[in-house]
Amino acid sequence: MNGFELKMSNRVYLFYNNDTPFNTSSSAFIAMNKYCTNQVLAAANIPVPKGVLFHPSDLEKMPLENIIADLRFPLVIKPVDGSLGIGVLCNIKTIDELSLFLKQYSELYPSMIIEEFYGKLQSYRVLVFNRQVIGVVLCHPARVVGDGKHNIQELVELTNIKRKEIDDYLGPIVLDEECQIRLNELGIDQRYIPASGEVVVLCYTSNPTRGGAYESVGLKICKENRKIMTKIAAVLNLGLTGIDIECTDINTPISQSQGVILEVNHRPSMLIHEKPIRGKPQPVTKKIMRTFIFRHPFTYLYALYSNRATALYIRAVIASLVSATIYWFVFTSS
Repeated sequence: MNGFELKMSNRVYLFYNNDTPFNTSSSAFIAMNKYCTNQVLAAANIPVPKGVLFHPSDLEKMPLENIIADLRFPLVIKPVDGSLGIGVLCNIKTIDELSLFLKQYSELYPSMIIEEFYGKLQSYRVLVFNRQVIGVVLCHPARVVGDGKHNIQELVELTNIKRKEIDDYLGPIVLDEECQIRLNELGIDQRYIPASGEVVVLCYTSNPTRGGAYESVGLKICKENRKIMTKIAAVLNLGLTGIDIECTDINTPISQSQGVILEVNHRPSMLIHEKPIRGKPQPVTKKIMRTFIFRHPFTYLYALYSNRATALYIRAVIASLVSATIYWFVFTSS
């Protein structure tokens, strides 16, 4: 089943994959619908990219130019209910490119969002639990480092071997449409041989499943941004959520750094915080599971008292406390 149940007192908490008992189904469904999420957040004065909802049938009513009349290039297209960065295509610069890609992607996704692209910013994932920030990671798009010998395609193949050795969770770098857009922007192609030490960023999305990497920055986030993160969780009524933010620096207020909230995830990954490629790991799972102890303290203590592995230790502690109490009572009475 790839899940488990936790019994505390007369309550049963069910966990399945990344789904947890901390979010209601209605909040989860809103978070899954990216357009709906953006509308809710925008109504709460939280900065999100300007965008429109697109269905292929919309082109029967009006031309594409009218549909995106309020948007400015470059643009991004992505599925309304996508995840893991799948189906996202960034930095579309012309109406002809947009029309071409919409035709291709509409065959896979019945509804999409077209929104303004925020490039040249840093990508972060902020983990919020019970209205508190418990982890922050800096996300990096797929990239290769030159050795002066291999071209980009060869470097991608070599890098993918290393990524698989690091962790199966890391997806391979793929030379897809977004990569081609990026290479065109750099004025190179897959045959280009980077100099030794030269870093070539191959795309814009930074999901680890699409060749990206992540770096833990602990709990480093400025006070204003921290408040915005907790406000987002409160507005969407999410007890546990991972918030994707684009900004110049997570320690600079969003209001001063052209920052926007890209997505809000109701089933966020713990792995990127606990097993980062770089940076100090954050024990976020332990922080989350500890809350059950405070919800059911007597049940937890009884479990420790009756469990064979911990019973002797707990009983010894209780005996010591009782002895100390008796000694204190006798000493103070005399």
